[in-house]
Amino acid sequence: MHDLRKIPGYSPGKPPKPIFDVDYLDELKATWGENWGAQSAVGRLRKVLLHRPGDENKSPIIAEDPAFFNLPEGLPDLEIMQKQHDALAEALRGEGVEVIYLDPKEPLTGTYGIPLRSACFMHEAVVIKGGAIIERPAMVYKKGLEVYIAKKLMELGCPILYTVHGRGVFEASNLWFIDSETAIIATGLRTNMEGINQIIPILKYAGVEEIHIAHLPGYLEKREWQVGGSSGIFHLDMTFGMVDENLAVIYPGGVDYDTILFLKKKEVNLIEVPEEELRKCAPNVLPVAPGKVVIPAGNNETIRNLRKEGVDVIDIDLSEFCKAGGGPRCLTLELVRD
Repeated sequence: MHDLRKIPGYSPGKPPKPIFDVDYLDELKATWGENWGAQSAVGRLRKVLLHRPGDENKSPIIAEDPAFFNLPEGLPDLEIMQKQHDALAEALRGEGVEVIYLDPKEPLTGTYGIPLRSACFMHEAVVIKGGAIIERPAMVYKKGLEVYIAKKLMELGCPILYTVHGRGVFEASNLWFIDSETAIIATGLRTNMEGINQIIPILKYAGVEEIHIAHLPGYLEKREWQVGGSSGIFHLDMTFGMVDENLAVIYPGGVDYDTILFLKKKEVNLIEVPEEELRKCAPNVLPVAPGKVVIPAGNNETIRNLRKEGVDVIDIDLSEFCKAGGGPRCLTLELVRD
């Protein structure tokens, strides 16, 4: 039998009164089934959303013009991608992370009728304390993926706090939390200031007190590689990544110097990534716990330097995904972190 006296605002025989002094987060799990939020940069990872690459990567539309679909290094091999993705999922489960799959109930087709070949890169929303911010992608070949993600989040019971709209453009991989109260958001090819200005108030409500705006270099008409040189940097997490409290990896040529100064002011120690490992997605790390990260295999110098700093490194062959435009962080949508 329910004890009514334990319900806020209950008075025997009296009409109900509005409850204004109970915080939303205090009711989050009881209302929405989970303490949703991955606002910590390196807190232990508890729950993620993945999408195992499928037929959307075999479309003849993509093969017709790979450069347009952000594949300057050519089409990846789907069978290899699937094997590498399975290895990532198994490694996450081995760390106690609950792995949930997107499992779309219909073909992954975007706004303009294009197969969403990049759907395997699930880091297309930000789950802060209390719910999700749904991005608005910059590139035509990605538009519409955010709908599948929003539907899945609602199916799981994760509240949608905000959806970027209007002329705003924001892609989630352009945001890194330094800690639960500090964030860097990058503008460039995939995020504009209108998008940033839309999400800043939402982050502020979630307790983010300090936000630094970084600026990423872009490209003009030619791209030889996914990242670096005249190919530019399309996401912050392709050039920078937190690995522990006050420790990060960075390719310094991928950000403005003000961002490096900001990180130094925040006393974040920086491990420099060499250019040849930038192209192997070395900065695209996925922390699974403080001082423990997943990183694409083959980044030997970065891995060696991380281990010198006491970081526990899980290296996984993700070469086909690096060719396709991302590493372990890009492949995961973090839903719950400590």
